[in-house]
Amino acid sequence: MAIQSIGAVESVFKPSAPTISKTAASQQNESNFHDILKNSIKSLNDTQVQADQLSQKLALGDDVDLHEVMIASQKAQVALNLAIEVRNKAVEAYQEIMRMQV
Repeated sequence: MAIQSIGAVESVFKPSAPTISKTAASQQNESNFHDILKNSIKSLNDTQVQADQLSQKLALGDDVDLHEVMIASQKAQVALNLAIEVRNKAVEAYQEIMRMQV
């Protein structure tokens, strides 16, 4: 059974194109997962850096609205909490698979 990538709802209903070989398909999936993970971590880091920069500007007395700083801080906090929960679920799933008897 093939595992479909997470995407828009419309992509679930579109028939997938046939693959040339399983080796090429698995390499493409690995690179896609790698790219998705890399982009997600980069996005998380960018969110954290932006919140930190706005906080520093506010502390230095620059012209920054307090509500912008608070919104950026909350976005960074929510993104970090999401990343932590996803990691916890992935570790939990890995541990469950390792406990399975073959």
